[in-house]
Amino acid sequence: MPRDPVRHGFTGQHMVVVPDPLRAAARAQPLLRGLQVTDAGYFPAARHHRIERETGAPTTLVILCLRGAGWYRLGEETCAVGPGDLVWLPAGRAHAYGAAEDPWTIAWAHFTGDEVPAWARLLDLGATAREATIRLPVDRLEEIALDRVYAAIERGFSLRQQVAAAAALRRSLSEAAQLAIAPTDSRSARDRVLASAEALRRDWQRPRRLVELATAAGVSVTHYSTLFRHHTGFAPIDFLIRLRVQHACRLLDTSTLPVRDVAERVGYSDSYYFTRCFRRVMGCSPRAYRQRQKG
Repeated sequence: MPRDPVRHGFTGQHMVVVPDPLRAAARAQPLLRGLQVTDAGYFPAARHHRIERETGAPTTLVILCLRGAGWYRLGEETCAVGPGDLVWLPAGRAHAYGAAEDPWTIAWAHFTGDEVPAWARLLDLGATAREATIRLPVDRLEEIALDRVYAAIERGFSLRQQVAAAAALRRSLSEAAQLAIAPTDSRSARDRVLASAEALRRDWQRPRRLVELATAAGVSVTHYSTLFRHHTGFAPIDFLIRLRVQHACRLLDTSTLPVRDVAERVGYSDSYYFTRCFRRVMGCSPRAYRQRQKG
């Protein structure tokens, strides 16, 4: 680690700081109360980059490493950072970070607001240093689009631009939550499990057994279930039930088929079991769903 922080910029950098008076005024805006970007930027090949905050920052910081390498320290623990790592440094906690010998290229944003703890939970981030990073597929980092955050406020500090920056940050964090690689995951296992989920979407009527799905993905049943839930939010069979109920809703909305026929068309020979599954997912019976005013 270099001894002294760099005081000059980096060729090709972007860095925008929302003026303090505008930040304070924006806090009263309902559209920024949940999430407000205070500063954001992009540092390419940031050789000798180093920041140290002994009492932390007043805002939360997210750093996405696009290329090269770096490090961060949270509390007493220091962790390495490489391409695809997204680092979350909470407000008010002592931290330091910087570029390694092969200097990192990073996009970053400081932000505050009522939503911040909920985003940390959605991203499965914890309190320790090693729980402050999520891994993302390197070949899909463009989908995170963190550059849109600083681009929005580079165009000005109006309420519209600040709202646009907050919306861009929400999109970036949402994409990161979708793409995050589980700690026990490997690239190939992740791809096979995602392919399995896509196969279920295409062929949702066919009966499936968990062991069959895991074998096709080349992992154990336990590992398959863990990865599948991580990437879709549901256990595999529950995911399949929800797909069938989704198609059942379409038939109930667009046809006059009796419920028993709808059940058969979405893969259920027992209409009573179909009704139980439908009620568990939708909170009402198929008949009650059909009678609702929708749209």
